[in-house]
Amino acid sequence: MAEEKDFNDVLEDIFLSEETQKQDSYQEGFKAGSEAGNPEGYHLGYHRGAELGRELGYYSGTVAHYLAANDTSETKYSDKILAQLHKVQELIAAFPRMNSEDHDILAMAETIRAQYKKACSLLKIPATNPFEAGTKCTMEATAHRIRQHLDSITTYLTPLLPLANCHMVEFLTQNHWEKLVPSGLWKLLDEWDLNYAVEKFWSIAEGKENENNELSKWVHTARSHCITINNEYCLSREQLQSRIQAWGGSNKPEITVKAFMNSKKSYEVLTMSHLVASLHEASKSTHCIEAGGGRGHLLVALSLGHGIPSLTVDCDDQTVANAVERVKVIQKQWHAIADMNNGKEACEANSTKHRFAAAYVKTDTDFTRIVREKFPEHSDDVKVLLTGLHTCGNLGPDSLRIFDTQPSTAAVLTVPCCYHLLSEADGSSHMETDQGFPMSRHLKGYRLGKNARMLAAQSIDRVVGLRQMPSDSLLYRATLEVIIKKHLPNFVPAEGKLKRVMPKCRNFDDYFKMADAILQLGIYDSLPDGYLTDVNKNMDFQKKKLIMFYFLRMCLAQVVESVILLDRLLFLVEKDFENVYLVKLFDPVLSPRCHSIVAIR
Repeated sequence: MAEEKDFNDVLEDIFLSEETQKQDSYQEGFKAGSEAGNPEGYHLGYHRGAELGRELGYYSGTVAHYLAANDTSETKYSDKILAQLHKVQELIAAFPRMNSEDHDILAMAETIRAQYKKACSLLKIPATNPFEAGTKCTMEATAHRIRQHLDSITTYLTPLLPLANCHMVEFLTQNHWEKLVPSGLWKLLDEWDLNYAVEKFWSIAEGKENENNELSKWVHTARSHCITINNEYCLSREQLQSRIQAWGGSNKPEITVKAFMNSKKSYEVLTMSHLVASLHEASKSTHCIEAGGGRGHLLVALSLGHGIPSLTVDCDDQTVANAVERVKVIQKQWHAIADMNNGKEACEANSTKHRFAAAYVKTDTDFTRIVREKFPEHSDDVKVLLTGLHTCGNLGPDSLRIFDTQPSTAAVLTVPCCYHLLSEADGSSHMETDQGFPMSRHLKGYRLGKNARMLAAQSIDRVVGLRQMPSDSLLYRATLEVIIKKHLPNFVPAEGKLKRVMPKCRNFDDYFKMADAILQLGIYDSLPDGYLTDVNKNMDFQKKKLIMFYFLRMCLAQVVESVILLDRLLFLVEKDFENVYLVKLFDPVLSPRCHSIVAIR
């Protein structure tokens, strides 16, 4: 049997050599960890059991090693160090040895890692983990699962892209009903009257019915291809808060702003601002920047409510100028319009902590330079939390690229929107790197199409939650297109010309007459008697089809959005960022663009 080293020699090796420390602590520690049952982590689950078991065994062994050293050495550790070591030990002991639906395993692991690093900091030893390859393996496994998820969605979606990309204006002229809807589905719906079909749809979409028919299959299959909270790379708000706590951020109070913003914006600021404040603390950022912040709704809460130096950046000079004056007014009334959910008053309102800059945000925008210009008193060691409450079009992807390429950007939390404004690669060039979609290498060459991206900006949850019927303007415009194609086959109406017509109309006759005048068609007065009577009868016949087509197409909205969001998530994972998540931040009925992308270095 090999001779055991004297403990003092072991201790000397630990403090003299980082490598010796890692190896010796592991060898002794893993044995102690094994005896404590940590190898049972190999059975934790189908994803990370083995890696977690080895990792926690190492932590347990290292802690046991230093506690043993304290017992045998004349030089004792401080109470603070011992309390931290015992805390790590207790957290590991409480870690479940089997897959458990009652525990957030990944959040518990993050907490243990954070507390172990704190213990190492107190001990003044490296917090390195000998299983660095395991971390890389975990990241590769996550990337693999996201790719599989994307492949599953795109396999389902690709044959349906003609439906997602169609234009409702052409519903009648292009016979969308029979050409784009599966035959079994449109034949079933043809048998039902309008009221019955609509009620069936509501009932199925609300989860009240699960009949074995084509409509039920369509709704449920579409929903099964939308991203959902999985506690791995798509989190709930509560799960994100747990992650932020593990990274070192504390819970911050929510702030309700009762004036100067509408109810939707107030809800979004209430829901998002305290998480941004917590992430600001966890990432040790010095400043928070909102890209495309407009009037600065979000950063009003951060600066006046949480005292965080904040910078709203927007491309519109006039918007910025107006926002500066608006914040001064808000500051004067802050204590009257803001409520903290912890019962305390918000911190002393100081508008000088909220500043504005006019700039067009691109991938090469130097936020550090802008912060130093706007906060000259804070010019040293700038670290930025980049956020955005609804980053329109390419602003969302560009924000993620800035996070990737600028180390001074410590974290990012953005809510994307306006997908129709994204630039999309046509797949013909290998040099396209700054397009809005796709961002990941995995989806390179894949196209969604503008109308599909526009569809992704809508919300089936809101439509179902509020039981919103489509406007009659869809039917009127589709019917007008039939008339135009019949009498002026080469005429192409200018897009957007008829947007304000509908509120002024009592019926289709009014709509047609106004449209004829606006587009200068010269058709209305030349039509024979009885023509519009026949048109109205045909509209009554087509109304059910158009309404149900609208609902069926709407079911694909969040499927398309899921592709866009997972593509962005995968982009960051491909860049080797480990702490990257999609988070369902808002209630989609109240705020349809409800997901955010969160990452921390």
